[in-house]
Amino acid sequence: MQTFLRKILISAILFSVSPFLCYTQTPSPDTPSYQFAMVRNISDSFENSLKLNPPLDPINLDLAKQQHEMYIDLIQQMVSAVVRIDADRNHPDCNFIEDTAIIVDDIAVISRMGAIERRGEEGAVAQILQELGKNIVHIHSPGTMDGGDILHTGKHLFVGLSQRTNEYALEQLKSIFQGKTEVVGIPVANSLHLKSVLSFFDSETLIVADTKEAKVIQSNIESLTNEYTFVSVPDVSASNVLRIGSNLIVQDGFSASEATLQDLCNQKSVNLIKIDMSELIKADGALTCGCLLFN
Repeated sequence: MQTFLRKILISAILFSVSPFLCYTQTPSPDTPSYQFAMVRNISDSFENSLKLNPPLDPINLDLAKQQHEMYIDLIQQMVSAVVRIDADRNHPDCNFIEDTAIIVDDIAVISRMGAIERRGEEGAVAQILQELGKNIVHIHSPGTMDGGDILHTGKHLFVGLSQRTNEYALEQLKSIFQGKTEVVGIPVANSLHLKSVLSFFDSETLIVADTKEAKVIQSNIESLTNEYTFVSVPDVSASNVLRIGSNLIVQDGFSASEATLQDLCNQKSVNLIKIDMSELIKADGALTCGCLLFN
C-alpha cells in the first residue's frame, strides 16, 4: 500500500464494522452490496456552500456536522470499510463527495465539475481510488460532469444533462464505457442533478419525485426501455434514497413519502432506515451525495 493511502488509514479514516450494530447487506442479483464507502468531513466553511435557493433559516454548522457524523456512522454498519477524507476549508461543498467521481467495476471516472468553485475537490479522491487499484479516467474540457447526475442501474448508465453535466461529458462517457454498459443522456430541467429527483431502489425499480419535471425524466426513460418500474413520492427531498444491500436509507421528516417507501420495502423485504439530514438539505444535499460506494 502506497504512502498516501497508508497515512489516511493510519489517521483512523478507515473504519471496521461496529460490533454493536450491523445492518444486513445480503447480496442479491438486483441489488449491489459494497466493500468500500468513501466519505469526506464537512468543512468549517460549509455555510458558504453553493445553493440553488438560499434557505430561509441559515445552516446550523454544528448540527450539520452532527447529522453528517450520524450518516457516516450508519454507513459504517453496512459497508466493510469506510475511507474518510479530511475537509478542505477552501471547498465548502467538499462533503458532497459523490460529485467527484463515478465508479463502475474497475473504472473510476474523475469529474470535471460543472461549478468552477468546486473544481479541486476531486484530487484527493482520485489519488485514493488509484491507490486502491482503480483505472483512473478523467473527464476533459469542454466536458463537465457531476456524479450526482449519474445513475447506474446495472443495466444502464443514465447521465443527467443538467446545469452541471453537459453533452461533451456524455460523449466521453459513451466512449469510456463502450461495450461495458449502455450510456443514455437524460435532459434535466429545474433540478440541480438527475438524482435530485430520481434514485435507485433496485435494478428494476426507481424512485421518482412527483413533479412535472421529474415525470418528464420518467417518460424519457420509459420511451427508451420498459425495464423499470417507477415509484412516485410526493416530496422532492425524499426522492433521493440510498440503497445498500438489504437496507434503504431515507430522509426523515417526510411522512407521506415514507409511507410509500415503507410499503415498497415491505413488498421487497428491505429494511427502511430514517435519518435526519435537514441541514444538508439546505445546501441542496441528498442522501447519495455524501458517499462514494464501490468494491
